[in-house]
Amino acid sequence: MKKLTAIFLFIIITTFAKNVVYAVEYTDEQIRTEIEKQVIQQNKKYTDAEVKVIIASMPFKKMYISDGNIKFVVKSNFDKFVPRDIKKIYIYSNGKLEKQFIVSVRTLAYKEVLCANRQIDRDEILSLNNLTPKRMEVSSNIDYVLTKNMLDSKEMISRKWFREGEIIDRRFVGMKPDVKSYSTVKAFFKSGNIFISTDGVVLSDGMIGDYVDVRNNTYKKTYRGKVIGENKVLINM
Repeated sequence: MKKLTAIFLFIIITTFAKNVVYAVEYTDEQIRTEIEKQVIQQNKKYTDAEVKVIIASMPFKKMYISDGNIKFVVKSNFDKFVPRDIKKIYIYSNGKLEKQFIVSVRTLAYKEVLCANRQIDRDEILSLNNLTPKRMEVSSNIDYVLTKNMLDSKEMISRKWFREGEIIDRRFVGMKPDVKSYSTVKAFFKSGNIFISTDGVVLSDGMIGDYVDVRNNTYKKTYRGKVIGENKVLINM
């Protein structure tokens, strides 16, 4: 009888042990690290800046998760870089949702951008004479920073006054026009196969491809023409 009882107890204990799910303890620091890694990885598709993540206080000091294949999923309401966000955190064990919570996340972005190395006046040409590349935190205006490779591609001018040390904001930067308002340009008049060139005064700024008005003082007339180069306008008659 005792032997039979022992066999039954062994079967019950073995069956119970197979169905026991062990829990693993995770600290807030461990989960914080997982969140930071995912937020950094997610932001790689939005920016080439170096990203640093700051997570506000976690809603726990530690938690227990069923042992198994643990997966952390971080979701956002935005499909773009945002400096401040409320992230939704989902924790799965063997494909089953175990925990979910939200955290406040601050994302900092560091990038080498152009800053004024002295006071820059409005309508001043921007160059490395008045700009210096610096590694700066630019999360608040990451879409509008000016970098050296942008400056190399086209001559630019300031549209506002910049103080020394200020990050250059592209919303206040313009391309230097190929023809500048009230400057003298070479006006090419075309009629069939005949070309005549003369000087004229352009009445507005314009880039190549733009149409501008040109006043010809010789004929005392204003013509509409297409900007074809620096200080050059083509007028079809």
